[in-house]
Amino acid sequence: MKKKLVLIDTFNFLHRAFHALPKTFTDAEGNPTNAVYGVTSMLINLFDTLKPDYVVAAMDSLEPTFRVVDYTGYKAHRKPMDEDLASQIPKVLEIIRAFGVKDIQINGYEADDIIGTLATVHDGDLEVVIVSNDRDLWQLVTDDVKVMVPTKGNGVDWIGPNEVVTRMGFTPQQLIDYKALRGDPSDNIPGVYGVGEKTAKKLIESYGSVEEIYKHIGEIKPDSLKEKLANNAEEAVLSKHLATIITDIEMNHDIEDCKYSDFNRAMVKDVLLKYRFKSLIKRLGFEEKKEQEIDENQLSLL
Repeated sequence: MKKKLVLIDTFNFLHRAFHALPKTFTDAEGNPTNAVYGVTSMLINLFDTLKPDYVVAAMDSLEPTFRVVDYTGYKAHRKPMDEDLASQIPKVLEIIRAFGVKDIQINGYEADDIIGTLATVHDGDLEVVIVSNDRDLWQLVTDDVKVMVPTKGNGVDWIGPNEVVTRMGFTPQQLIDYKALRGDPSDNIPGVYGVGEKTAKKLIESYGSVEEIYKHIGEIKPDSLKEKLANNAEEAVLSKHLATIITDIEMNHDIEDCKYSDFNRAMVKDVLLKYRFKSLIKRLGFEEKKEQEIDENQLSLL
């Protein structure tokens, strides 16, 4: 049986936790800890469900990525990170490290690129599980690389090649071509102006890729679609570039540095006490204490 590598989309966890839990979660100084609590809860669920042999928490670069360098409009419409969320990043890293999880951050690259590189390097020799609800990562799916999508409660969806085809109508790799045509408003990827979801899928079904579409542009009907494609050729090529997850970053990593067996119970207990997460201390069986009253409905997204 192959050993299991779990790749965590850390900022995806962070955002989900921050928006799922109220800001009434605070430390002794009154600083918000709702995202820290949520990420900790999700990590506990993750370890219990997957029982991984190796774990990596992938982090986004704090400096501009190559995508911003290549296209200044990339994600430019997004508002700056909420200060209450940004202030919790170091605390989340503290939790991740207390659990013995290896975190990796590489300047100029997004967490998706770190995940893509590690998934590709270990595709075949390890069972790779990517944990995120970001559909961009579906382009990495293979027989040995799956995406685990946490859902409400403790539920999960498993995304493999068949699920991508069933839900999207094309293969995992063609997700890149779809975004090149359709664009992606969430990342401000332009795509081909005037080409919507149905047209993009039909073009992919007929030609397979952006490159093949432009090789056969003379035969595309109606003429109005041909004109849209011709007028936005540069945007289509740029959009495919932006949508493509990098899978060959020079990382010089040793998979054994990412080995996960069990966490240091004393260290975890100390950091949970520091942030007043008494309910999680009880949940991990460290000790019986009166736990902070928590509305279970608030945890429905964790």
